[in-house]
Amino acid sequence: MWPFSSSRDSNAPPAPAVPEHVGEGTVEHLRQQSFVTPSDTAPPEAPTAASLLQHTALDPAKLHPFANISSDDLEYLDIEDDKPNTLQGSRTALPSRGWSDDLCYGTGTTYLSGLALGGLMGLREGAARPLGIEHPTFRLRMNAVLNQVTRRSTFVGNSAGVIAMTYNIVDAIIDNARGKHDIYGSMASGALSGALFRVTSGPRAMLVSSSIMVAAAAAWTGAKRAFLS
Repeated sequence: MWPFSSSRDSNAPPAPAVPEHVGEGTVEHLRQQSFVTPSDTAPPEAPTAASLLQHTALDPAKLHPFANISSDDLEYLDIEDDKPNTLQGSRTALPSRGWSDDLCYGTGTTYLSGLALGGLMGLREGAARPLGIEHPTFRLRMNAVLNQVTRRSTFVGNSAGVIAMTYNIVDAIIDNARGKHDIYGSMASGALSGALFRVTSGPRAMLVSSSIMVAAAAAWTGAKRAFLS
């Protein structure tokens, strides 16, 4: 026979018969019985979290190892790096933790400012630069502008970043040696950093660069005292 055929197999075992010792009276008796729940019995309630934890004794020391320790017994870490700079004359509205903050933030800010200034200079030069033809196309003019912006922005940004890094390092050395921060230390740092920046260009270029940096350092220190102190 096929396995999915609807006809019965001739070799299938016969269905189990009812035992002979079970009488017809017993079967009839069970059929007539009914099971009724009394109406005065209340249904059982489901357990809740409050009922389960009501009679349970909890030990806080087993739940948390520091539960029984008071605040007087705890020792907190004293992180020195989070303290602001305590050097005389260095406290302003801009928070600083020392020369490392001034070096990172000062160099980064000056570098980005140099990039922006150099980009504006390159934009102006590229827009006004003659291209050798009477009526240049927009594509030629855009190419000239992009070339000038790329050349000027990187030069000014890199130069400003190097000067700012040198200035902050020299200023930190002078302030630590003198024990205070004032306008005279800033001007001396500007003079040295400007001279070091143009040291390979001769005495005249060193003098010009040093003078510009002295004026810039004095202006920056005066602005900090006037607006950020």
